[in-house]
Amino acid sequence: MAMTEQRTGAQALQLYESAPSRRNERFAIIHHFNLCFATFGRAAGNEKAEAADEKTKDEEPRTTTGGWKTMPFIIGNEACEKLAVAGLGSNMVVYLVTKYNMKKVAATNMLNIFSGTTSLATLPGAFFADSYLGRFRAIIIGCLSYILGMSILTATAIIPGLRPSACSAIEKNLKRCERASTRQFALLVLVFAFKAIGSAGVRPSNMAFGADQFEQEGTKGKRLVQSFFNWYYFCSSVALIVSLTVIVYIQSNVSWGIGFGICTVFMLIATGCFLLGRRVYRHEVPRGSAFTGFAQVIVASIRKRNLPPPSDSSQLYHGEQTDSKPIPTDQFRFLNKAAIITQGDIQPVNSWRVCSVQQIEALKSIMRTVPIFSCGIANQITNSQQHTFSVLQALSMDRRLGSKGFQIPAASFTVFSLLTLIAWLPFYDRVIVPIARRNTKDNKGITMFQRMGIGFAISALSMLVAGLVEAKRRSTAVSHGLADQPLAIVPISALWLVPQFCIAGLGEAFHTIGNLEFFYDQFPATMRSTAIAMSSCTSALGHYLSATIVTVVHNTTGGDGRPDWLDDNLNRGHLEYFYWLLSIMEALNLIYFVACARWYKCADHRAMKVKLDASTRCHEMECMQP
Repeated sequence: MAMTEQRTGAQALQLYESAPSRRNERFAIIHHFNLCFATFGRAAGNEKAEAADEKTKDEEPRTTTGGWKTMPFIIGNEACEKLAVAGLGSNMVVYLVTKYNMKKVAATNMLNIFSGTTSLATLPGAFFADSYLGRFRAIIIGCLSYILGMSILTATAIIPGLRPSACSAIEKNLKRCERASTRQFALLVLVFAFKAIGSAGVRPSNMAFGADQFEQEGTKGKRLVQSFFNWYYFCSSVALIVSLTVIVYIQSNVSWGIGFGICTVFMLIATGCFLLGRRVYRHEVPRGSAFTGFAQVIVASIRKRNLPPPSDSSQLYHGEQTDSKPIPTDQFRFLNKAAIITQGDIQPVNSWRVCSVQQIEALKSIMRTVPIFSCGIANQITNSQQHTFSVLQALSMDRRLGSKGFQIPAASFTVFSLLTLIAWLPFYDRVIVPIARRNTKDNKGITMFQRMGIGFAISALSMLVAGLVEAKRRSTAVSHGLADQPLAIVPISALWLVPQFCIAGLGEAFHTIGNLEFFYDQFPATMRSTAIAMSSCTSALGHYLSATIVTVVHNTTGGDGRPDWLDDNLNRGHLEYFYWLLSIMEALNLIYFVACARWYKCADHRAMKVKLDASTRCHEMECMQP
């Protein structure tokens, strides 16, 4: 167990040193709990370390900025921001369907597209924060953008003229509901645009900025950073659960205007809290773009594409190193030509004509991740259903606890997925990993690829179960004569949905941790924040692909008087067929993943003879062998 604790603590520190960007809410929480419980377990054994730290305290550099005094401002900002943003987005599909009179398919596609754009925005956000703006400015810009978007959305809920007129049940059955005007729809698009800008500014920078406050804390710095991650994610997870329960309940049962207004107020508090600490923050200077070096490799290899490679790899350019000359790997060997030295390349060095072997291998390490990255995109299709069609299912079912009890808001069912994550991860770390370690002789119990593959399999199972539950819900609706009443509450408990949410949460726990760890290990140290943003990109592309599949299924199924699978009246459609289609796709994705994992090759460090950048540390990777 001590080995597990040291390993997870090292991962937390690696997260800090790489200045990562924060992924979507669930992905960040997933990674935290895998680190948090093991680090808490070390607390009892830290007395000697603390005594040693106190002994050397006077020898360590002292600063007037940074440290724990900044945490109330940074963690306070994170908690309030999380509560506001999650409260804004988790119930949005219900708002679009009930208040904007949008059809279910249209609302689902719109959310998929804008959710994908929001996640994709973290990549340029990480780039500008690390290269030009700095994290403090990026966070401020993001917070202000969030406030503008939330204010406009609150106005649409309060002012009747900013949204379509209310639609009665009769009008919905006759499909005569008023649609949003161009001006009303433009306001909605503006809300999502401001949300995307806010996500680009805050999500890649907030956690990294907090970790920066401990960079110069001497020998205590590493342990302080680990403790910071614990408190950071604990507060984030609590805020997320509050948002998915209390805020969603207010929106659904009290007032949409009050619910959105509370989100806006919390975002104002988050911004004010962050600004209050501006005098005590430690600021990191932007370090420039790592993409420039990769562009140089590509340009140089194209320029020298017709040159024969030297028979001796020591004749290639190795930068300023003179005592060690690593051998380039054979994978993507066309890039090796960028290291061929020709006249005029190195006196002085022209980086657009010649690149070092280390620089080339760093680019190769990124390219090798692309097939694994593509597998995650398909997996996100199933995850996106938790916030769209699954919520619409819950909206049509009996959500009461007891015959006259509390009614669970439809969007709050996603909490079951999150609770599964929280319950599973400490059990996995404390029980499963030790057992697996004894059987596999691997320090991590199971490899990253095995963990990801298990996640894909469980995701396929979640869609299979979701289809079975939907078939049960639909048959109940038909047997009670509700097939032509889309707004009627089907007399079946919404708790039937809990298994599919729990299974989906378990699948994410397996896949996402392995996915994050994979990108951490494979990306160069200067691109670790971009590595985490890649996880957001898989979510973004998954949402886009989900929207495409929904549109294709909606337009190609049905016909000849038969409703399509995703008919706006779920009681007439066949949503279960759609779920089973996704289950089959996820199973095929698992097969594709196994093929990609077998193709994947780590850099051969025995041939390289030197340890390159941390991104190509093959001895720390668990590559799946053919």
